[in-house]
Amino acid sequence: MIGPILKTWARRSTSVRRAAVFLAAMAVAACAHAGVGAQVSAYYYLPEEYNAAAQISVAEFAALRLTAYYNSPGALTSKLVRQSVRCFLGEHYIDLFVDTLTQTSWDAHVGAARFSVSDAEVMRAYSEAGAVATQWLALFFPDVDPARFRVIFTIKGYEVGIYTQGRFTLSR
Repeated sequence: MIGPILKTWARRSTSVRRAAVFLAAMAVAACAHAGVGAQVSAYYYLPEEYNAAAQISVAEFAALRLTAYYNSPGALTSKLVRQSVRCFLGEHYIDLFVDTLTQTSWDAHVGAARFSVSDAEVMRAYSEAGAVATQWLALFFPDVDPARFRVIFTIKGYEVGIYTQGRFTLSR
């Protein structure tokens, strides 16, 4: 359901997206000014501080949405499978951490961050995966310069490398 919505959103022009964000912000502000808005649910079994309202930025919410949407095992490329995805707003980049496994048809992982194939082949596989992950970031952060996207790849928790600005660099 959300996939087609995101694809439609991504195809819209920047000015249309900005107008939609502006209108949504105005609607929220109008509701807040009028005393209308979402009420925080109180859960009797939680300490009071956990029932307090929290305010987050649109970017923080986008990072949470991206994490929630992609943070499950699934296809990534013909050589790699995603195990988990976590998005964080860093000081200089939007960081996307993608933990991977190899597809059974490309069983090149031999343990830790080592592979039985050449570094060049590993770099090609993760470059392709980096391009896919950058598309995910662009869907959730459509007005952010892609130079500010950074994808950190791991395999079974071991860092493999970093993809940014169309280039993958091994972490060895």
